[in-house]
Amino acid sequence: MSSRRFAPLVRTSVRTPWRPVGIVADEDGVVVASWFGEPRESDAAHIDLGSARRVRHIDGASDAISAWVDGDMDAILDVPVDQPGGPFQQKAWKAMRRVRGGTTVTYADLARMAGNPKAVRAAGTACALNHVAPFVPCHRIIHTDGTISAYGFGPELKVLLLEHEGALL
Repeated sequence: MSSRRFAPLVRTSVRTPWRPVGIVADEDGVVVASWFGEPRESDAAHIDLGSARRVRHIDGASDAISAWVDGDMDAILDVPVDQPGGPFQQKAWKAMRRVRGGTTVTYADLARMAGNPKAVRAAGTACALNHVAPFVPCHRIIHTDGTISAYGFGPELKVLLLEHEGALL
């Protein structure tokens, strides 16, 4: 687990057409938690959300969300992130950040990209345990048959995000 969770944290929210994106970052602008809508306990269980000082803007992260909403689908990929997780999860999250806006990959593709083609369920678990969506864009991961079901913020939002990015016609 990263020592960043003990560093001074700041917190903000950025409006989007779907739901606000809540963001928590350390003093260097590294995003340690983010979510759509109101934070759930699981979204920030790895940090002390109550200690995060509210700010109007987090350089880099707030700007990236705005740019993403405005059509720069890969702006969210440039924001530094840090979250706790095992070795495969870390590899899977890095692999998700290589999936460009306007495209999707399957859970099987993600497992391969993370170095273990047999770890399809573990790839799904990495998506479910992602604490920094959309900066680690787990919404771009779909089932092999093209269906969309699971997403921590609801499958309806996942569809809207993929439509926004041009990944669904």
